Amino acid sequence: MNFKKLDIDWSFPNADTKYATHGMHKYPARMPPQIPDTIINHLKESDILSEDSVIYDPFLGSGTTVVEARLKNINSIGNDINPFACMLAKSKSTKLNDKLLKKAWTTHKENINNNLINIKEKYNNSKNIDLYIDDIRDGWFPELQLYQLLSIKNYIDNILLQEYNTDICRIFRISLAETTREVSYQRNGEFKRYRMSKEDRKDHNPNVWNTYKKSIENNIDSIIEFSQRVSDNNYTKIYNRDSRNIDFISKNSIDTIITSPPYGDHSTTVAYGQFSQDPAIISNGEGYDKMRNVDKKGLGGNNNIEELNELKNVSNSLNDTIIQLEKIDGRKIDAINFFEDYYQVLKECKKVLKPNKPLIIVVANRTMSRVNIPTHIITKELCENIGFEFIENIPREIPNKTMPLKNAPENIEGLNGELMSDENILILNNN
Repeated sequence: MNFKKLDIDWSFPNADTKYATHGMHKYPARMPPQIPDTIINHLKESDILSEDSVIYDPFLGSGTTVVEARLKNINSIGNDINPFACMLAKSKSTKLNDKLLKKAWTTHKENINNNLINIKEKYNNSKNIDLYIDDIRDGWFPELQLYQLLSIKNYIDNILLQEYNTDICRIFRISLAETTREVSYQRNGEFKRYRMSKEDRKDHNPNVWNTYKKSIENNIDSIIEFSQRVSDNNYTKIYNRDSRNIDFISKNSIDTIITSPPYGDHSTTVAYGQFSQDPAIISNGEGYDKMRNVDKKGLGGNNNIEELNELKNVSNSLNDTIIQLEKIDGRKIDAINFFEDYYQVLKECKKVLKPNKPLIIVVANRTMSRVNIPTHIITKELCENIGFEFIENIPREIPNKTMPLKNAPENIEGLNGELMSDENILILNNN
Protein backbone atom coordinates (compact mmCIF):
# COMPACT_ATOMS: atom_id res chain seq x y z
CA MET A 1 0.00 0.00 0.00
CA ASN A 2 2.97 2.31 -0.53
CA PHE A 3 1.64 5.29 -2.48
CA LYS A 4 4.94 7.17 -2.29
CA LYS A 5 6.38 4.99 -5.03
CA LEU A 6 3.78 6.30 -7.47
CA ASP A 7 5.49 8.97 -9.54
CA ILE A 8 2.46 11.12 -10.32
CA ASP A 9 1.27 14.68 -9.90
CA TRP A 10 -1.76 14.35 -7.61
CA SER A 11 -3.10 17.72 -8.73
CA PHE A 12 -3.82 16.11 -12.13
CA PRO A 13 -3.41 19.30 -14.16
CA ASN A 14 -5.40 19.46 -17.41
CA ALA A 15 -7.03 16.09 -16.68
CA ASP A 16 -10.44 15.28 -18.12
CA THR A 17 -12.71 15.13 -15.07
CA LYS A 18 -15.92 14.52 -17.03
CA TYR A 19 -15.31 11.17 -18.71
CA ALA A 20 -17.90 8.39 -18.51
CA THR A 21 -20.70 9.76 -16.29
CA HIS A 22 -18.58 12.12 -14.18
CA GLY A 23 -19.79 15.14 -16.14
CA MET A 24 -23.49 14.57 -15.47
CA HIS A 25 -24.90 17.57 -13.62
CA LYS A 26 -22.82 20.05 -11.63
CA TYR A 27 -22.19 19.34 -7.96
CA PRO A 28 -20.16 21.47 -5.55
CA ALA A 29 -16.73 20.46 -4.22
CA ARG A 30 -16.64 17.43 -6.49
CA MET A 31 -13.62 15.20 -5.99
CA PRO A 32 -11.74 14.69 -9.28
CA PRO A 33 -12.22 11.09 -10.45
CA GLN A 34 -8.48 10.72 -10.99
CA ILE A 35 -8.03 10.40 -7.21
CA PRO A 36 -10.18 7.28 -6.65
CA ASP A 37 -9.10 5.99 -10.08
CA THR A 38 -5.43 6.10 -9.06
CA ILE A 39 -6.09 4.76 -5.56
CA ILE A 40 -8.24 1.84 -6.71
CA ASN A 41 -5.81 0.82 -9.43
CA HIS A 42 -2.92 0.85 -6.96
CA LEU A 43 -4.87 -1.17 -4.39
CA LYS A 44 -5.79 -3.74 -7.05
CA GLU A 45 -2.15 -4.03 -8.12
CA SER A 46 -1.23 -4.47 -4.44
CA ASP A 47 -3.80 -7.29 -4.09
CA ILE A 48 -5.75 -5.31 -1.49
CA LEU A 49 -8.79 -5.05 -3.76
CA SER A 50 -10.34 -7.58 -6.12
CA GLU A 51 -13.61 -7.85 -8.03
CA ASP A 52 -15.22 -9.42 -4.94
CA SER A 53 -14.26 -6.46 -2.76
CA VAL A 54 -16.53 -3.69 -1.48
CA ILE A 55 -15.56 0.00 -1.44
CA TYR A 56 -17.52 2.35 0.80
CA ASP A 57 -17.98 6.14 0.70
CA PRO A 58 -19.78 7.66 3.73
CA PHE A 59 -19.88 11.09 2.06
CA LEU A 60 -21.23 10.02 -1.32
CA GLY A 61 -21.80 13.43 -2.89
CA SER A 62 -22.25 13.13 -6.64
CA GLY A 63 -20.91 9.57 -6.60
CA THR A 64 -17.33 9.93 -7.85
CA THR A 65 -16.01 7.03 -5.75
CA VAL A 66 -18.83 4.60 -6.55
CA VAL A 67 -18.63 5.40 -10.28
CA GLU A 68 -14.91 4.65 -10.27
CA ALA A 69 -15.46 1.46 -8.30
CA ARG A 70 -18.01 0.30 -10.86
CA LEU A 71 -15.69 1.19 -13.75
CA LYS A 72 -13.09 -1.08 -12.09
CA ASN A 73 -15.69 -3.86 -11.68
CA ILE A 74 -15.66 -3.58 -7.90
CA ASN A 75 -18.71 -3.50 -5.64
CA SER A 76 -19.47 -0.29 -3.78
CA ILE A 77 -21.74 1.26 -1.18
CA GLY A 78 -22.34 4.94 -0.61
CA ASN A 79 -24.66 7.13 1.39
CA ASP A 80 -25.43 10.82 1.70
CA ILE A 81 -27.77 12.99 3.72
CA ASN A 82 -28.78 14.86 0.56
CA PRO A 83 -31.50 12.98 -1.41
CA PHE A 84 -30.56 14.80 -4.61
CA ALA A 85 -26.94 13.63 -4.29
CA CYS A 86 -28.23 10.07 -3.97
CA MET A 87 -30.37 10.39 -7.08
CA LEU A 88 -27.47 11.87 -9.03
CA ALA A 89 -24.99 9.23 -7.84
CA LYS A 90 -27.44 6.45 -8.64
CA SER A 91 -27.93 7.85 -12.16
CA LYS A 92 -24.18 7.98 -12.72
CA SER A 93 -23.41 4.49 -11.40
CA THR A 94 -26.28 2.39 -12.80
CA LYS A 95 -25.69 0.35 -15.93
CA LEU A 96 -28.53 0.77 -18.44
CA ASN A 97 -29.71 -0.90 -21.62
CA ASP A 98 -28.53 1.61 -24.23
CA LYS A 99 -31.12 0.54 -26.81
CA LEU A 100 -33.94 1.01 -24.32
CA LEU A 101 -32.62 4.40 -23.25
CA LYS A 102 -32.31 5.60 -26.85
CA LYS A 103 -35.78 4.29 -27.62
CA ALA A 104 -37.27 6.19 -24.67
CA TRP A 105 -35.79 9.45 -25.92
CA THR A 106 -36.51 8.88 -29.62
CA THR A 107 -40.11 7.91 -28.92
CA HIS A 108 -40.94 10.70 -26.51
CA LYS A 109 -38.82 13.74 -27.35
CA GLU A 110 -41.32 15.08 -29.90
CA ASN A 111 -44.17 14.78 -27.40
CA ILE A 112 -42.16 16.53 -24.70
CA ASN A 113 -41.32 19.37 -27.08
CA ASN A 114 -44.95 19.65 -28.21
CA ASN A 115 -46.04 19.92 -24.61
CA LEU A 116 -43.64 22.82 -24.08
CA ILE A 117 -44.98 24.55 -27.20
CA ASN A 118 -48.57 24.08 -25.98
CA ILE A 119 -47.69 25.47 -22.57
CA LYS A 120 -46.19 28.54 -24.18
CA GLU A 121 -49.28 29.09 -26.36
CA LYS A 122 -51.64 28.74 -23.39
CA TYR A 123 -49.50 31.04 -21.30
CA ASN A 124 -49.39 33.74 -23.98
CA ASN A 125 -53.19 33.51 -24.42
CA SER A 126 -54.38 33.38 -20.83
CA LYS A 127 -51.51 32.67 -18.38
CA ASN A 128 -53.91 30.15 -16.84
CA ILE A 129 -51.83 26.97 -16.55
CA ASP A 130 -52.95 24.13 -14.31
CA LEU A 131 -49.47 23.11 -13.16
CA TYR A 132 -48.27 23.91 -9.66
CA ILE A 133 -45.95 22.70 -6.91
CA ASP A 134 -46.37 24.56 -3.65
CA ASP A 135 -42.83 23.61 -2.58
CA ILE A 136 -41.34 26.00 -5.15
CA ARG A 137 -40.58 29.40 -3.61
CA ASP A 138 -41.88 32.47 -5.44
CA GLY A 139 -39.49 34.68 -7.36
CA TRP A 140 -36.90 32.09 -8.39
CA PHE A 141 -38.08 31.35 -11.93
CA PRO A 142 -39.50 33.17 -14.93
CA GLU A 143 -43.14 32.08 -14.85
CA LEU A 144 -43.46 30.57 -18.33
CA GLN A 145 -40.28 28.54 -17.95
CA LEU A 146 -41.41 27.23 -14.56
CA TYR A 147 -44.64 25.94 -16.13
CA GLN A 148 -42.60 24.26 -18.86
CA LEU A 149 -40.33 22.59 -16.32
CA LEU A 150 -43.36 21.28 -14.45
CA SER A 151 -44.83 19.94 -17.68
CA ILE A 152 -41.67 17.86 -18.23
CA LYS A 153 -41.93 16.51 -14.69
CA ASN A 154 -45.59 15.70 -15.26
CA TYR A 155 -44.70 13.84 -18.47
CA ILE A 156 -41.99 11.77 -16.75
CA ASP A 157 -44.26 10.92 -13.82
CA ASN A 158 -47.39 10.04 -15.78
CA ILE A 159 -46.24 8.75 -19.17
CA LEU A 160 -42.57 7.72 -19.24
CA LEU A 161 -42.78 5.91 -15.92
CA GLN A 162 -45.64 3.79 -17.25
CA GLU A 163 -43.49 2.46 -20.11
CA TYR A 164 -39.96 2.41 -18.71
CA ASN A 165 -38.31 1.48 -15.44
CA THR A 166 -37.21 3.87 -12.72
CA ASP A 167 -33.56 3.73 -13.81
CA ILE A 168 -34.37 4.90 -17.34
CA CYS A 169 -36.67 7.65 -16.08
CA ARG A 170 -34.01 8.81 -13.63
CA ILE A 171 -31.83 9.97 -16.54
CA PHE A 172 -34.70 12.16 -17.75
CA ARG A 173 -35.05 13.53 -14.20
CA ILE A 174 -31.36 14.40 -13.93
CA SER A 175 -31.57 16.35 -17.18
CA LEU A 176 -34.68 18.08 -15.85
CA ALA A 177 -32.75 18.95 -12.69
CA GLU A 178 -29.91 20.41 -14.74
CA THR A 179 -32.37 22.37 -16.86
CA THR A 180 -34.11 23.62 -13.72
CA ARG A 181 -30.91 25.12 -12.42
CA GLU A 182 -29.96 26.63 -15.77
CA VAL A 183 -33.27 28.39 -16.39
CA SER A 184 -33.82 29.61 -12.80
CA TYR A 185 -32.74 32.99 -11.49
CA GLN A 186 -29.96 31.29 -9.53
CA ARG A 187 -26.66 33.10 -10.09
CA ASN A 188 -24.12 31.09 -12.06
CA GLY A 189 -21.02 30.05 -10.15
CA GLU A 190 -22.76 30.19 -6.75
CA PHE A 191 -23.38 27.11 -4.63
CA LYS A 192 -25.51 28.97 -2.13
CA ARG A 193 -28.94 30.32 -2.97
CA TYR A 194 -28.39 33.74 -4.55
CA ARG A 195 -30.55 35.28 -7.26
CA MET A 196 -29.36 37.35 -10.16
CA SER A 197 -30.17 41.07 -9.96
CA LYS A 198 -33.63 42.38 -10.86
CA GLU A 199 -32.18 44.01 -13.96
CA ASP A 200 -30.66 40.75 -15.14
CA ARG A 201 -33.92 38.91 -14.45
CA LYS A 202 -35.79 41.15 -16.89
CA ASP A 203 -33.66 39.87 -19.79
CA HIS A 204 -33.59 36.25 -18.60
CA ASN A 205 -35.69 34.32 -21.12
CA PRO A 206 -34.04 30.89 -21.53
CA ASN A 207 -35.21 28.25 -23.97
CA VAL A 208 -36.25 25.26 -21.85
CA TRP A 209 -36.41 22.81 -24.75
CA ASN A 210 -32.94 23.61 -26.09
CA THR A 211 -31.42 23.32 -22.63
CA TYR A 212 -33.23 20.07 -21.82
CA LYS A 213 -32.51 18.48 -25.20
CA LYS A 214 -28.79 19.27 -24.96
CA SER A 215 -28.59 17.94 -21.40
CA ILE A 216 -30.37 14.67 -22.04
CA GLU A 217 -28.48 13.90 -25.24
CA ASN A 218 -25.17 14.52 -23.46
CA ASN A 219 -26.29 12.36 -20.53
CA ILE A 220 -27.42 9.54 -22.80
CA ASP A 221 -23.99 9.53 -24.45
CA SER A 222 -22.36 9.47 -21.01
CA ILE A 223 -24.48 6.59 -19.75
CA ILE A 224 -23.84 4.57 -22.90
CA GLU A 225 -20.07 5.06 -22.53
CA PHE A 226 -20.28 4.06 -18.85
CA SER A 227 -22.55 1.05 -19.47
CA GLN A 228 -20.29 -0.34 -22.17
CA ARG A 229 -17.35 -0.31 -19.76
CA VAL A 230 -18.88 -1.95 -16.68
CA SER A 231 -19.71 -5.53 -15.79
CA ASP A 232 -23.10 -7.01 -14.93
CA ASN A 233 -21.48 -8.94 -12.09
CA ASN A 234 -20.96 -6.09 -9.63
CA TYR A 235 -23.30 -3.90 -7.62
CA THR A 236 -23.56 -0.35 -6.38
CA LYS A 237 -25.80 0.30 -3.37
CA ILE A 238 -26.79 3.86 -2.47
CA TYR A 239 -28.61 5.03 0.64
CA ASN A 240 -30.09 8.37 1.67
CA ARG A 241 -28.75 8.00 5.19
CA ASP A 242 -26.69 9.84 7.81
CA SER A 243 -23.13 8.57 8.26
CA ARG A 244 -23.22 9.19 11.98
CA ASN A 245 -25.14 5.92 12.16
CA ILE A 246 -24.36 3.36 9.46
CA ASP A 247 -26.04 0.35 11.03
CA PHE A 248 -27.34 -0.55 7.55
CA ILE A 249 -23.82 -1.82 6.75
CA SER A 250 -22.60 -5.03 8.39
CA LYS A 251 -19.61 -4.84 10.71
CA ASN A 252 -16.24 -5.83 9.21
CA SER A 253 -17.73 -6.04 5.70
CA ILE A 254 -15.92 -3.23 3.86
CA ASP A 255 -12.57 -3.72 2.11
CA THR A 256 -11.65 -0.06 1.56
CA ILE A 257 -13.12 3.34 2.42
CA ILE A 258 -12.41 6.19 -0.01
CA THR A 259 -14.10 9.45 0.83
CA SER A 260 -13.90 13.24 0.80
CA PRO A 261 -15.75 14.77 3.78
CA PRO A 262 -17.30 18.24 3.75
CA TYR A 263 -14.87 21.00 4.71
CA GLY A 264 -17.08 22.25 7.50
CA ASP A 265 -20.71 22.74 8.43
CA HIS A 266 -22.91 23.37 5.39
CA SER A 267 -24.05 26.84 6.45
CA THR A 268 -20.54 28.32 6.42
CA THR A 269 -18.86 26.32 3.64
CA VAL A 270 -20.77 24.59 0.83
CA ALA A 271 -24.56 24.61 1.21
CA TYR A 272 -25.34 21.34 -0.56
CA GLY A 273 -29.02 21.57 0.31
CA GLN A 274 -29.37 25.09 -1.09
CA PHE A 275 -27.57 24.06 -4.26
CA SER A 276 -29.88 21.06 -4.72
CA GLN A 277 -33.17 22.52 -3.54
CA ASP A 278 -35.04 23.50 -6.70
CA PRO A 279 -33.54 20.75 -8.92
CA ALA A 280 -34.61 18.12 -6.35
CA ILE A 281 -38.11 19.52 -5.88
CA ILE A 282 -38.90 19.87 -9.58
CA SER A 283 -37.17 16.79 -10.94
CA ASN A 284 -38.04 14.27 -8.25
CA GLY A 285 -40.78 15.79 -6.10
CA GLU A 286 -38.69 16.21 -2.96
CA GLY A 287 -40.37 18.44 -0.39
CA TYR A 288 -39.25 21.96 0.45
CA ASP A 289 -38.83 21.21 4.16
CA LYS A 290 -36.83 18.07 3.42
CA MET A 291 -34.41 19.95 1.19
CA ARG A 292 -34.12 22.87 3.62
CA ASN A 293 -33.14 20.41 6.34
CA VAL A 294 -30.22 18.98 4.36
CA ASP A 295 -27.86 21.74 5.46
CA LYS A 296 -29.23 21.75 9.00
CA LYS A 297 -28.66 18.01 9.31
CA GLY A 298 -25.13 18.09 7.87
CA LEU A 299 -22.09 17.69 10.10
CA GLY A 300 -22.19 20.27 12.86
CA GLY A 301 -25.64 21.49 11.93
CA ASN A 302 -27.82 20.06 14.68
CA ASN A 303 -25.57 20.22 17.75
CA ASN A 304 -25.19 22.96 20.32
CA ILE A 305 -22.00 21.91 22.08
CA GLU A 306 -20.11 24.89 23.47
CA GLU A 307 -17.00 23.19 24.87
CA LEU A 308 -14.74 20.35 23.82
CA ASN A 309 -15.43 17.33 25.99
CA GLU A 310 -14.09 13.96 24.85
CA LEU A 311 -12.24 15.49 21.91
CA LYS A 312 -10.23 17.81 24.17
CA ASN A 313 -8.03 14.84 25.11
CA VAL A 314 -8.14 13.23 21.66
CA SER A 315 -6.67 15.86 19.33
CA ASN A 316 -4.10 18.39 20.53
CA SER A 317 -4.38 20.20 17.20
CA LEU A 318 -8.13 20.60 17.57
CA ASN A 319 -7.72 21.77 21.16
CA ASP A 320 -5.15 24.38 20.10
CA THR A 321 -7.44 25.52 17.27
CA ILE A 322 -10.38 26.01 19.64
CA ILE A 323 -8.17 28.02 22.00
CA GLN A 324 -7.12 30.29 19.11
CA LEU A 325 -10.75 30.81 18.07
CA GLU A 326 -11.72 31.55 21.65
CA LYS A 327 -9.01 34.20 22.00
CA ILE A 328 -10.40 36.22 19.10
CA ASP A 329 -14.04 35.50 19.91
CA GLY A 330 -14.22 33.43 16.74
CA ARG A 331 -16.63 30.72 15.69
CA LYS A 332 -15.38 28.06 18.04
CA ILE A 333 -18.84 26.52 18.56
CA ASP A 334 -19.18 25.86 14.81
CA ALA A 335 -15.78 24.12 14.84
CA ILE A 336 -16.59 22.06 17.94
CA ASN A 337 -19.92 20.87 16.59
CA PHE A 338 -18.48 19.96 13.20
CA PHE A 339 -15.59 17.91 14.61
CA GLU A 340 -17.80 16.18 17.20
CA ASP A 341 -19.98 14.90 14.35
CA TYR A 342 -16.99 14.14 12.14
CA TYR A 343 -15.46 12.04 14.93
CA GLN A 344 -18.69 10.04 15.18
CA VAL A 345 -18.53 9.22 11.44
CA LEU A 346 -14.92 8.08 11.76
CA LYS A 347 -15.90 5.76 14.62
CA GLU A 348 -18.68 4.31 12.47
CA CYS A 349 -16.16 3.73 9.67
CA LYS A 350 -13.98 1.80 12.09
CA LYS A 351 -16.85 -0.60 12.80
CA VAL A 352 -17.60 -1.54 9.19
CA LEU A 353 -14.05 -1.67 7.79
CA LYS A 354 -12.33 -5.04 7.83
CA PRO A 355 -9.15 -5.38 9.91
CA ASN A 356 -5.93 -4.45 8.14
CA LYS A 357 -7.79 -2.62 5.37
CA PRO A 358 -7.26 1.01 4.27
CA LEU A 359 -9.18 4.15 5.15
CA ILE A 360 -8.39 6.91 2.63
CA ILE A 361 -9.67 10.41 3.32
CA VAL A 362 -9.28 13.45 1.06
CA VAL A 363 -9.51 16.58 3.22
CA ALA A 364 -8.96 20.29 2.64
CA ASN A 365 -7.91 22.74 5.32
CA ARG A 366 -9.97 25.89 5.73
CA THR A 367 -10.08 29.05 7.79
CA MET A 368 -12.64 30.05 10.38
CA SER A 369 -12.62 33.63 11.68
CA ARG A 370 -9.22 33.91 9.93
CA VAL A 371 -7.81 31.02 11.98
CA ASN A 372 -6.32 28.19 9.90
CA ILE A 373 -7.96 24.85 10.67
CA PRO A 374 -5.43 22.00 10.15
CA THR A 375 -8.10 19.47 9.26
CA HIS A 376 -5.63 16.88 7.96
CA ILE A 377 -3.70 16.85 11.25
CA ILE A 378 -6.90 16.80 13.30
CA THR A 379 -8.19 13.92 11.16
CA LYS A 380 -4.96 11.98 11.71
CA GLU A 381 -5.18 12.44 15.48
CA LEU A 382 -8.87 11.50 15.63
CA CYS A 383 -8.26 8.36 13.56
CA GLU A 384 -5.25 7.29 15.62
CA ASN A 385 -7.30 7.63 18.79
CA ILE A 386 -9.95 5.32 17.35
CA GLY A 387 -7.35 2.71 16.43
CA PHE A 388 -6.28 3.48 12.87
CA GLU A 389 -2.59 3.43 11.98
CA PHE A 390 -1.36 6.45 10.04
CA ILE A 391 0.56 5.37 6.92
CA GLU A 392 1.23 8.54 4.94
CA ASN A 393 -0.08 11.91 3.85
CA ILE A 394 -0.12 13.04 0.22
CA PRO A 395 -0.49 16.81 -0.25
CA ARG A 396 -2.06 18.03 -3.48
CA GLU A 397 -2.99 21.37 -4.97
CA ILE A 398 -6.58 21.89 -6.12
CA PRO A 399 -6.21 24.21 -9.12
CA ASN A 400 -9.71 23.58 -10.50
CA LYS A 401 -11.77 22.66 -7.47
CA THR A 402 -15.45 23.21 -8.17
CA MET A 403 -16.07 25.61 -5.30
CA PRO A 404 -15.06 29.17 -4.39
CA LEU A 405 -11.53 29.67 -3.11
CA LYS A 406 -12.49 32.75 -1.15
CA ASN A 407 -15.22 33.59 1.31
CA ALA A 408 -16.19 36.38 3.66
CA PRO A 409 -15.15 34.83 6.98
CA GLU A 410 -16.75 37.46 9.19
CA ASN A 411 -19.83 37.71 6.93
CA ILE A 412 -18.94 41.34 6.23
CA GLU A 413 -19.74 42.44 2.70
CA GLY A 414 -16.62 43.08 0.66
CA LEU A 415 -14.28 41.35 3.11
CA ASN A 416 -12.71 38.27 1.59
CA GLY A 417 -10.21 35.77 2.88
CA GLU A 418 -8.48 32.69 1.58
CA LEU A 419 -10.62 29.63 2.15
CA MET A 420 -8.76 26.66 0.68
CA SER A 421 -6.37 25.98 -2.17
CA ASP A 422 -4.87 22.61 -1.31
CA GLU A 423 -5.88 19.19 -0.05
CA ASN A 424 -4.32 16.26 1.72
CA ILE A 425 -4.90 12.59 0.98
CA LEU A 426 -4.57 10.68 4.26
CA ILE A 427 -3.75 6.98 4.03
CA LEU A 428 -4.56 5.00 7.18
CA ASN A 429 -4.83 1.33 8.05
CA ASN A 430 -7.44 -0.33 10.27
CA ASN A 431 -5.36 -2.12 12.90
